[in-house]
Amino acid sequence: MEIFNKRNSRNTGKLEILTSHMLISPQNSSSKNLSIQISTIPKGSEQPIHAHDPEQCYYIINGRGLMIIEDETREVTSEDAIYIPSNKKHGIKNIGDMALEYLTANSPVFTKDYEESLWSSYPV
Repeated sequence: MEIFNKRNSRNTGKLEILTSHMLISPQNSSSKNLSIQISTIPKGSEQPIHAHDPEQCYYIINGRGLMIIEDETREVTSEDAIYIPSNKKHGIKNIGDMALEYLTANSPVFTKDYEESLWSSYPV
């Protein structure tokens, strides 16, 4: 059994715009085809628009956000799951009065280089 959490997972470090932890990936587990991250965006901040090969889903745990996928924008809130197709530009803005927390899952997994460039801080 492999158990991962914020305390034992690589992360983005102390960025002002967001904090993300790579909970499960081939880099730290037996997983071969799936990676899972948990991210928090402070009030008034946002995840930059970006795109990548793996398809992805976001699951909103807490807070309210404005989800952008290509030219479509919709409000999302706790318990919403959002599907993001491969290579589509996407990002999310925190529009609530508290931190926005969400879980993401990808398939296939990010490349080792991509993962190491974004989740470069190691737990202490």
